[in-house]
Amino acid sequence: MLRYLTAGESHGKYLTGILEGFPAGVRVSPAYIAGQLRRRRQAPGRSARQAVETDEFEITAGLSRGVTTGAPIAVCLLNSGRALPAPSSLPRPGHADLPGMLKFGTFDATLVRERASARETAMRVALGSFARRLTEQLGIDINSRVTALGRLTSLNAAATAAELLRARRAGDTLGGTFEVTAEGLPAGLGSCMHWDRRLGPRLAAAMLGINGVKGFEIGGGFGLAAESGIRAAGEPELSGGLDGGITNGRTLTLRCAVKPVPGLPGGAPSTDLRTFGKKLCVSKTSDTTAVFAAAVVGEHAAALELASALLEKFGGDSLPEIGARLEEWRKSTGKILRRL
Repeated sequence: MLRYLTAGESHGKYLTGILEGFPAGVRVSPAYIAGQLRRRRQAPGRSARQAVETDEFEITAGLSRGVTTGAPIAVCLLNSGRALPAPSSLPRPGHADLPGMLKFGTFDATLVRERASARETAMRVALGSFARRLTEQLGIDINSRVTALGRLTSLNAAATAAELLRARRAGDTLGGTFEVTAEGLPAGLGSCMHWDRRLGPRLAAAMLGINGVKGFEIGGGFGLAAESGIRAAGEPELSGGLDGGITNGRTLTLRCAVKPVPGLPGGAPSTDLRTFGKKLCVSKTSDTTAVFAAAVVGEHAAALELASALLEKFGGDSLPEIGARLEEWRKSTGKILRRL
């Protein structure tokens, strides 16, 4: 299985990540990782702050001549153009500030928000790029799309730009929904034997762990509650590619709901924890929406969990080993699935 850890603060010098358990023989170029980071950084709705970020990074372990070695992978990502914020006892509504200040016994909200910041997801994309390359080289395609921006569900470039401009001019922010799909997954990933080995809960934890995600569903999701058993049984795609916590060979479909960015340019009412005076908490650097960037993060969060499930099922210390076992498995299960 794969394990990963990230460290670092939003305004610290670096973000650091370590990915352990990754196989040897996977070709991953720095240009590929840079491209994935760029997708997150340049997603629609981002703040002007992203213009000063370069996401410059260095792979310090686990990669030799563009190919993974089987050793733990270490990535160091530079935070550029960021001045350390002054201490503040004014928590931002809707953020981790207040519960974090209570939890850690501090009056300084910046100590909480520095680590709770969505800036950390840049490292999840960097590490997830390795998992994404593994799945690609095993014939699995992971993609995402935004399905709603606020109340707007018919999205195109013009409509999206107009809605973002409207919200920005109003000093408002927007939420939305996004969908992640994985095509080419073999049947048999995950397990039905124990709750924590089911792939559904594992994917849910990965996706709900993305900043701002407040809802998650697989396939038909909450809509299945209103369907009859006859219709649900007659449309297997409603399962979203998982039955009993195990992939069934169909397209995996995950959906997430992202809340509006709580940092408001016009300010949100808050209470200073030192003086208990009422104040407006104003954000000048928040995104107008996070849903487009969250969709990119979602691809990489899902890729990390799916890559881990692939390694659990097929084992192997190198890509050739894993690929050969997966190909043999696809041949044997394909004979059955093609007849269904």
